[in-house]
Amino acid sequence: MANLRKLCRKLDRLLTELGAGVVAGPYAWPAAYRQRVPQRVTILTTTRLVLTTWTRADAPELHQVHSDPETMRYVRSGRPETLDETESLIDSYMREQSERGWTKWRLADLQGRIVGRAGFGPHGDGRELGYTIRRDMWGKGMATEIASALVDRHRADAVKNEASHLRAYVAVANAPSSRVLEKVGLACVGTLDHDGTPCYLYRLPE
Repeated sequence: MANLRKLCRKLDRLLTELGAGVVAGPYAWPAAYRQRVPQRVTILTTTRLVLTTWTRADAPELHQVHSDPETMRYVRSGRPETLDETESLIDSYMREQSERGWTKWRLADLQGRIVGRAGFGPHGDGRELGYTIRRDMWGKGMATEIASALVDRHRADAVKNEASHLRAYVAVANAPSSRVLEKVGLACVGTLDHDGTPCYLYRLPE
């Protein structure tokens, strides 16, 4: 059964790539089929970055981010993840997008190259801000740039009563991420154990 799921995911990625890439000319897929192929939707853009929804074809490049031990040190389970785990994660993000209209989205540069992922997770009746940046992009202000844009997005949603509070967890040892949150306006309100890791809890003032 596991092998069958892998085969189905590979076939789905192939069809997604073909359906998204051949949209005109004599070899174009029929319009009725293209409508059934998941397409990326742009959530927001910044000076250097674009945030979009996912397709299953994105799993291999997200896995490049999630398979790096240093990148994953303070993320999720704190270890590199397999391709199967990354595929399951993208499935969950696509499901969240469909059900809630927000999730942790695909983060890329303006040329479409993946930078990581960023967005919101559930936190009680509000949201948790999260971002993971590819290690070779560290130190370039990418986390601050996308976190600032997401804070603005959350505030806009709150005005429309589509969201309430915004929180973020940061491992106590992860000083760079704490600095990012403070730059974009979140304040540290305490410490707690989050999934076995000592963390600071940050909150966006309301």
